[in-house]
Amino acid sequence: MIGRSVPVFCYHNVSDVDGHAPARFEEHLRVIASAGYRTIGAVELLEITLGKRPLRGRCCVLTFDDAHLSNWLVTAPLLRKHGMTGVFFALADFTVAGPARTPETAPALRTMPDSFRLALSGDMSQFMNESELKALVRDYGMEVHAHGRRHQGAFRTLTPRNVVGGAGAHWSAHGIYDPVEPGLPIFDVGSAYVYDGFWPRRDERGLLFRLRSEEERRAFCREDFRVSLERMRKINGGGPQLFCWPWGHFDAVSEEELKRAGFDGAFSLERGPNAKGTDPFRLKRIGVSSRKSGAWVRARLAMYGTIPGARVFFKFFRKRPEPRTIMLATDSVKLSGGSRQLVNNAEALREMGLTVLAAVPESSALAPELRRAGVPVLAWDRFRDLWATARFFRAAAREHGLDALHVFHNHAYKPAILARFLGSRHRLFLNRGVIFQPNLLAGLWARLSSGFICNSLECARVLRRHGVAKSRLNVVYNSFLFDGPPPGDAPPRRKRGLRVIYVGNEAPAKGFDVFVASIAALQASGLAKDMEFVACGTRPAEAVLPILPPGVAERLRLTGTIPHDEVLRELAAADVLALTSRQESLPNVLLEAFMAGLPVVCTSVGGIPELVRHEVNGLLCQSEDSLGLAEAYYVLAGDPAARLRMGRINRRVVTGLLDNRTKGRNLVRVYSGERLYGPLSIDELAASVPMPEAGEAGCSDRKTD
Repeated sequence: MIGRSVPVFCYHNVSDVDGHAPARFEEHLRVIASAGYRTIGAVELLEITLGKRPLRGRCCVLTFDDAHLSNWLVTAPLLRKHGMTGVFFALADFTVAGPARTPETAPALRTMPDSFRLALSGDMSQFMNESELKALVRDYGMEVHAHGRRHQGAFRTLTPRNVVGGAGAHWSAHGIYDPVEPGLPIFDVGSAYVYDGFWPRRDERGLLFRLRSEEERRAFCREDFRVSLERMRKINGGGPQLFCWPWGHFDAVSEEELKRAGFDGAFSLERGPNAKGTDPFRLKRIGVSSRKSGAWVRARLAMYGTIPGARVFFKFFRKRPEPRTIMLATDSVKLSGGSRQLVNNAEALREMGLTVLAAVPESSALAPELRRAGVPVLAWDRFRDLWATARFFRAAAREHGLDALHVFHNHAYKPAILARFLGSRHRLFLNRGVIFQPNLLAGLWARLSSGFICNSLECARVLRRHGVAKSRLNVVYNSFLFDGPPPGDAPPRRKRGLRVIYVGNEAPAKGFDVFVASIAALQASGLAKDMEFVACGTRPAEAVLPILPPGVAERLRLTGTIPHDEVLRELAAADVLALTSRQESLPNVLLEAFMAGLPVVCTSVGGIPELVRHEVNGLLCQSEDSLGLAEAYYVLAGDPAARLRMGRINRRVVTGLLDNRTKGRNLVRVYSGERLYGPLSIDELAASVPMPEAGEAGCSDRKTD
């Protein structure tokens, strides 16, 4: 004889407003009866699984999550009418005192999402009260068990789905934000019992989403399960206590705490057999959406009414945990622009509550910067030893439980990939922030890793042209970590007019010679007037001034190579950034100038046009066009209002799109398996910045936003 299994159906609300229409629900009840099934309670099912009671005949269980008011007004009377029983899972915090209501005294029924929004805001009227739940047990012979306290959700990823107040926005944000406000972002939601979750916090810099620790989640589960159990025992009179996992989510941690709290079993939304020997904490259920017909119910009775059938049509829940431990690695010993982004990554991820480690050479200038930021440094000086570095990565992954390894620069790529062949089980991302031709094996490296993280779309396009599939490419733009204005006095001005600054070395890609030629072209045209120019990062003045064209030296101040704080001070004292590169992906100085409130005059190369819109937040010229650059300086010199508005737009670009918290969220999204490959919304942001009012452009505080 084929062994029988007990199908368990999961409903929510039954009403003409939302959920199952009463007529459709009655159709289901008639199908169940005509198929020869009788309904039993959750306690009887528990005893069957434990072998304390034999399974006789065809049985099924009807469960109703959330204890919506419609279950009292509509569901219970229909079950009684058809001689059936039901199991109702109630939320302890939504169960308030009060008399049992009738259709005449009850409030108008609302949809389930609206009911949750109301309850999370303090109005529990759309859920069954204590008197009604007790009457289900006492007068109807039904069962009432726990569903938790308030169906608490958590942002399990940082993938944007909607905003508070948006059409179809998930109601759970009302229980996550405190206070909740229109326009706040809503991400993927999961059960707060099961996911550590990214929780919003507010400070002077805005919103931070911080990952809760596992111990914090355990403490939350412990208290919620204790309150839920005590509350439901008072309603159902005691006996075996069962739990229904919100959203059907569970994991080893939450299940352990549920057992410790004293529950005897739990229902999920997995599918499979319910029979003798089934784990009572793995009771299976079949979700029934409002569109399902009686024929669908009949088919599920046949599929899940026997053990073999239920095993064939199985469904398991597998939690995909949030990334928690990340290692950043590079063989670089310099504190270059790309290396600064590694430090920014580390600071952003740490602030979000993730565990961050860094593998760098002990002699690297990054090591003290990372330690200052509180990041443990695993000093490693043998990156050129392929096998030794691969074994180092494997050992670090095992010891620290890495979720992702994010490597910078070529000498770290190959050993990181080799470590995966040696048994490392973590995601591996290869960082790329340059746009010159990649290694011929770039496509292979991408396939053997989780993909590349690029700092511009143009960088990603270069990789695509050299054999890297788009599905292996992510774009996470550079960020600017603002620590306040640089200390010290502003550099004195030589002239009263426009000050244009260049930041970079003399390498051909940076176009210092183009910058010098643009000054010479302006001088030759007679339009230079009171303009002055500054260059930071070149050789000392005594090495450069003698080779400059006539007339340039008197207008150009060369600082030589200076500390980063002094570069920021020079930017703060300038009026326009000149970026005259022949080749760039996304230079950090562009973000630093944006934060200083500068408009920019740039060559339209690499990823620069992804941040600079012509005549919106800067002026773009063709590569090598020194005359066009000179004309752009002249245009901005004569239009202080345009300079002020461009600078304000640029500050908002940094604080709204390229801030370190945004970068941290984007990195977590990539580490979680999402693909990011899209442009920044510069034009949309710029449209929200008004033109300066009359006289405003002449004020001394020209860069304030």
